[in-house]
Amino acid sequence: MSEDIFDAIIVGAGLAGSVAALVLAREGAQVLVIERGNSAGAKNVTGGRLYAHSLERIIPGFADQAPIERMITHEKLAFMTDKGAMTMDYCNGEDAASSQVSYSVLRSKFDAWLMEQAEEAGAQLITG
Repeated sequence: MSEDIFDAIIVGAGLAGSVAALVLAREGAQVLVIERGNSAGAKNVTGGRLYAHSLERIIPGFADQAPIERMITHEKLAFMTDKGAMTMDYCNGEDAASSQVSYSVLRSKFDAWLMEQAEEAGAQLITG
């Protein structure tokens, strides 16, 4: 490995690092991702909300393959003051193909899957 030459070296296999590696590798760049954890997503112990519109442009139909937990279909917002509160419900009537869709994900699973996509495109990952 000491003689390998890379066009890009990315530090961190989180969402941004993995997507950058995927896009660059697809364009033919020699990409190395350095991840401090033992694997991509290993340090994540949280879930999160993933808005689909950006990732859908990079990996069309990703939700059919990715380890998503569920599509967000109902939201409740609350506006509070010292004298009262107002709540607003929102139900997403869109289908999964809509650009307005979002999903809940467990970051450890999702980050690992996303880095796998980058590796399949040709990126290399070093962990630990």
